[in-house]
Amino acid sequence: MNEQHHPIVGILLNLLKALRLNQRLTHEELADKANVHRTTIGLLEKGERTPSVAIAAQISNALGVPLSDLLQKAEQVVAGHLTEADAFIEEKARVIPQECLRNKSELQNFTGLSASALSDAIHACYHTLDMIDGQLVSRGSPPIGKLVELANLSSMVGNLVGGAIAECSGGLYKRNKPHHYPDLLPLKSAAKNLELKMALETNRPKGHLPKPGHYITFRYVLGDKFGNYTKGKETRGDTVWIWEVKVGTVTEADFDISNTDGDSGKTAVIKSAVFNAMKLVYFDKRYCPHAMRNDTYPGLN
Repeated sequence: MNEQHHPIVGILLNLLKALRLNQRLTHEELADKANVHRTTIGLLEKGERTPSVAIAAQISNALGVPLSDLLQKAEQVVAGHLTEADAFIEEKARVIPQECLRNKSELQNFTGLSASALSDAIHACYHTLDMIDGQLVSRGSPPIGKLVELANLSSMVGNLVGGAIAECSGGLYKRNKPHHYPDLLPLKSAAKNLELKMALETNRPKGHLPKPGHYITFRYVLGDKFGNYTKGKETRGDTVWIWEVKVGTVTEADFDISNTDGDSGKTAVIKSAVFNAMKLVYFDKRYCPHAMRNDTYPGLN
């Protein structure tokens, strides 16, 4: 079969075009960002040229989307598991608005990480989760958010974010071994031992032991794959959306210790006052599970 007539190629090019239009880029602007000839984009969108893997990767990277994401979605469209319009809506929803990044200098001073590294790590986590969901759904299974218990999901997402931070840190961090403290180990002087905690919705980060140190905490909600989210346990979706990231130093005295039913042994939860005082470095109000009055949230100003 002639490659240019394979349906996956046409769908991939349509997705790239839709992303270009959404970002309001001209052919010339995208060509410059992707480092390809200025006529290439127009020829591809007209179906008059079939892209090599290298060219497709350059264009997708210039649009801020991994080529693997788009290829997987194109495969789902070909297989009838997804419409082309929905594939674009899903990808558009995963784009992280720059206004979500807060207190950039505090993030860098505390962790050594740039705001773009944090944004890239969150997107990389989304990318991995979407790849897993794509494979599951293509086999007739529910997505991961409906397959595992919420505590296990939080642990899984935390591990994915931790690995993504190390990958996106520019050599500042490496991931520690599983079940070893702290989660992220410094490789350069700008970094520090960094413990990572993940919590669902309005829950405070917790662990089995009160471990003092430098923390980066994430909280997420479950919406749908198109980025829609409705507050409430009964309306939880199956797609992870991170809504908050904080950083701060926590001492052993900053934990509440409990031994509640359902927990495996004692549980150490960061005290409310301590957690509220931590520096907010990422906030996506679209997924905030708290009732926000007048569009305000502690730490935004």
